[in-house]
Amino acid sequence: MISLSKLIREMDQTDPTVPTAPVAPTSPSTSGGQPLPAGAIDYNINADFSDFETKIAKATEDSKAAFLRNLNSRVLGKKVSIQASKGYGQPIRDYQISVTSISLDYFYDRYVVIFKDEDDKEYFLKTGFKITILGQGEPLKPKKAKKPKALVPTRTPPGMPGVKPTGQNVIPQPTQ
Repeated sequence: MISLSKLIREMDQTDPTVPTAPVAPTSPSTSGGQPLPAGAIDYNINADFSDFETKIAKATEDSKAAFLRNLNSRVLGKKVSIQASKGYGQPIRDYQISVTSISLDYFYDRYVVIFKDEDDKEYFLKTGFKITILGQGEPLKPKKAKKPKALVPTRTPPGMPGVKPTGQNVIPQPTQ
């Protein structure tokens, strides 16, 4: 009977084609295990793909700007009749609004045209329907300026010079 260690020693001495340890390939190979021809070079697609994406983004930006310029020149500041919804995916109804601003936003794999009226309400346009221009829009209502609220101390900490109580929510100090 032959022991395993003796068998391994005999194989090492007699058969030089059987490697005892895995040997790394010396030439590059494809996924099928075939060696590549001499002089083969690697091509890094990342730089070209990045350039491609940049060009697409620039073309999209230019097209979006041209579309908005055209739409603004036709309906901005006008009273229009549109079919729209008041939110993405909401029911579509007929509205008559004075258009104060227009935007083109990307929602769920598609662009959506959004009109705003004088009250800053958004209308998501149904683009398959025509926009009827009814005339000049109503002048913008001046927005009421909010008065800043004065900070009123709720209580006067003892020993704070220069702070006068206003009479609102002031905790009376005990007299001595």
